[in-house]
Formats: sequence, structure tokens, C-alpha cells
Amino acid sequence: MVVEVHLHAILRFENNEERQIIRIEMPESSSIKNLLGKLPIDIDPEHMLFVLNGRTSGLDQKLKDGDVLNLMTALSGG
Repeated sequence: MVVEVHLHAILRFENNEERQIIRIEMPESSSIKNLLGKLPIDIDPEHMLFVLNGRTSGLDQKLKDGDVLNLMTALSGG
């Protein structure tokens, strides 16, 4: 199956490349956590927001062919 990953904010500039969208092939029944291990960027899931097809999701969420996953860094301020 193929999943489309949209990178937001600083994630677009990891590994000295400006990449906004990555299409990645994954085995059936893969989860968001499995997908993170295959991405060519360093991601700390503790500081991320995962939005799968427009809904926030957790690391154990199973993926389907054609899913769109948005990865965003958590924001803080004060």
C-alpha cells in the first residue's frame, strides 16, 4: 500500500532537503509507528501531532492504501 506523508514546519527541512510530501510504500496492516521508522527524517513521536485523513491519530493507528498522514511538531509558547 502507498501512504502520502505531508511534512509541516521544521520537518520539511530535515536532512538538508526541503521536502513537503513523501510517498512511501508500506506493508499491509502497518501502523503510524511502523511508518515513522521508514521515514528519512528524525522524528520524536513524543513531540508530534499525527493527523490521518483529517483526524488526530495515535501511533498504533493502522494505515490503509491511499491514506494521507500529516506530521506536525507540537507548538508551545508562553
